[in-house]
Amino acid sequence: MRRIADRLGVTAGSLYWYVATKDELLELALDAVTGEICSPATEPGAPGGPPGSDGWRDALAAIARSRRAMLLRHPWVVPLMSTLPDMGPNALRAAERALRILTSAGFGPDKAADALAAISNQVTGAVVAEIAWRELARGPAGTLADWQRDAAAYMSQIGEQHPLLAARFAADPPDIETVSAARFAFALGCLLDGLAARLPARHAPRGQGGR
Repeated sequence: MRRIADRLGVTAGSLYWYVATKDELLELALDAVTGEICSPATEPGAPGGPPGSDGWRDALAAIARSRRAMLLRHPWVVPLMSTLPDMGPNALRAAERALRILTSAGFGPDKAADALAAISNQVTGAVVAEIAWRELARGPAGTLADWQRDAAAYMSQIGEQHPLLAARFAADPPDIETVSAARFAFALGCLLDGLAARLPARHAPRGQGGR
């Protein structure tokens, strides 16, 4: 609070005219960056959005990619998500938008909520893994190449028991951003395929039944 007050050129005590606690200020910050997630223009049938109800996959994928990008821009958000309620106006609008897309696609209210949670969990988990990977590359062990070289040396000693892992660690160090984006796209596609398979039969794509 003192650092923020210094940046604003005011006293720390004056901030409490606007927020009751530090956590309340953090909730406002969390909701502010949540507002960076893509706009309702991604909804099926909206101007500039995917046409008709069949565009639900593209709409949800756009929201997921936008949420991932926001979290990578603001990694400080990730630990706050497990300690603060995410109930600000931007968060509520984003959730309502996603639920509207899912219910329009044919999911009932409960299943729409389950689907939204699955997508949110996938995005958050992927970002946590990517942040950890980037921290590893910047950490005291040196570059990612240094870490991978040490790991490859260890894996070569147990390569007979774990040949696939040994070959993977012996390969050239991957580009973190490229690999993370590709893995995210693959996992998101798998998740959306699974959700499509669970649509009621009358909403399922042609030739694909629901469960």
